[in-house]
Amino acid sequence: MNLDHVNVYVTDLEEMSQFYQDILKLRPGYRPSFSGPPGEWLYDESGHPVVHLSTTSAGTRGPRQHLDHIAFRTDDIEEVIRELDSRKIKYEIYEVAEIDLIQVFFHDPEGGRLEVSAVKRPS
Repeated sequence: MNLDHVNVYVTDLEEMSQFYQDILKLRPGYRPSFSGPPGEWLYDESGHPVVHLSTTSAGTRGPRQHLDHIAFRTDDIEEVIRELDSRKIKYEIYEVAEIDLIQVFFHDPEGGRLEVSAVKRPS
């Protein structure tokens, strides 16, 4: 079994879509015509729609109940850090030495906590 996608409720679809495109290098693509609220699907480099954005009312803005964070894996953690720095987005870096992993945690514009991790490169 594999993770298929994450659905994120957003109040500002355009801002949140652009954030995920800029930071995670996801690209908007086909989204079926659902009967519910407007939204957008964002695709990874392999063409899989991994983040689904669905609009919701402003009263639900901020971190979601029962969700700590959404995690993504990259081969170029330095690129992610450069993008965060260029946008003056605060982040925390953790190293998990036992499994040679680097984790970068930060928040999207609506308060959702994100992680991007990468296997640590040999020195």
